[in-house]
Amino acid sequence: MSDKSRKKIIVVGGGAAGCMAAITACAQGADVTLIEKNKTVAKKILSTGNGKCNFCHDVITHADYHLSSSDEFIGTVLKAYPVEKCLADFKKMGITPLIKDGYVYPYSEQAKSVTEVLTRSLKGVNVVTECSVTGIEKNEDKFTVKTSGKEFTADAVIVTTGGEAAPVTGSTGDGYKFAKSFGLKQIKPVPALTSLTVKDHPYKKAAGVRIRATVSIEIDGKEAGSDTGQVQITKTGFSGIPVFNVSRFAARAMDEGKKVSLKIKFLPELSDNDIRDELNTRLSQSAHTAYDAMIGLFPDSFADALLRSAGVEPDKEVSDAGKAADKLFNASRNLKVQVTGTGDMASSQVTCGGVSLDEIDASTMQSKKHKGLFLAGEILDIDGMCGGYNLYFAWASGYIAGSSACK
Repeated sequence: MSDKSRKKIIVVGGGAAGCMAAITACAQGADVTLIEKNKTVAKKILSTGNGKCNFCHDVITHADYHLSSSDEFIGTVLKAYPVEKCLADFKKMGITPLIKDGYVYPYSEQAKSVTEVLTRSLKGVNVVTECSVTGIEKNEDKFTVKTSGKEFTADAVIVTTGGEAAPVTGSTGDGYKFAKSFGLKQIKPVPALTSLTVKDHPYKKAAGVRIRATVSIEIDGKEAGSDTGQVQITKTGFSGIPVFNVSRFAARAMDEGKKVSLKIKFLPELSDNDIRDELNTRLSQSAHTAYDAMIGLFPDSFADALLRSAGVEPDKEVSDAGKAADKLFNASRNLKVQVTGTGDMASSQVTCGGVSLDEIDASTMQSKKHKGLFLAGEILDIDGMCGGYNLYFAWASGYIAGSSACK
């Protein structure tokens, strides 16, 4: 195919979705230019999975996502780019998958490995770094992409600029301005996959402790979402994967002025009756302080904080085991605190909100209003749970956009 007949495609944003879109379009014969404002592409990937890059999950369904459209959107994406193809594509690039409890990592367990194979796979793509896009315009059937240095012309543009989470990596919401210039409806961005702060924190003295629990968010008295796993206690509230997974509900509701509460149930694997029996048995043992009775059931600093919040003296023997057991049961199983805030965008992993999915054809990632304009990745109003789901959507939507833009 001659250079003149090759379709010219510009990808704006060199994150996960942008790299995949550029690699895909180039492999299908297009003349591709990838514009990235950072010095290197895929910068945000280096911080994912605590530096190990949990780049996918072995099983993915629509239930793993929150989105502003019907579940059919994710179904269409999964059909167009199945998880099996995603893993196979990365294996071709050089990433042998290592699966741990469904979480998929590169076998090296280094995020750097993913960025390196992506960079290598961009061979053939005109990669322009340290270049900020200032605007995108469409004139008849051509697009003009304006930057701080020069203008680029293309037959199609794929916008993959991310959201607003982790702005230090370059995600500063630029794509929202481009989408607005094309009249695309947007949902206000708020933080997601982040920590929560609470009022009258009962366990702040146990900050740093990690403990299994079921957490749920209540909005104006109604449960909005829940998750179970290892929760981390902080000085101002709670963190950890289960808290991250429900934080988007809190962020959205608080932005709308609603009352938000966090409910926590510790010892989630045990039934209420089992816990009552366990507490009664432990507290009934003579010559034991209340703290001694908790050894082996709760981490030490948490046990002390739990006893004090329940009104039970840690360093004294228990005179009424039944009464003390009831207090501890309520403190460990019926904790409910008011949420006063979430982590900001700087400390959030992803963005909740963005360009409405109603604006996008899920089978192509093309704007329904503007032929030749494609959007992929976190710029769209879709956010997934922790576990590689958000990166999978970036790969999948980037692949679909890259393929479709070539047609």
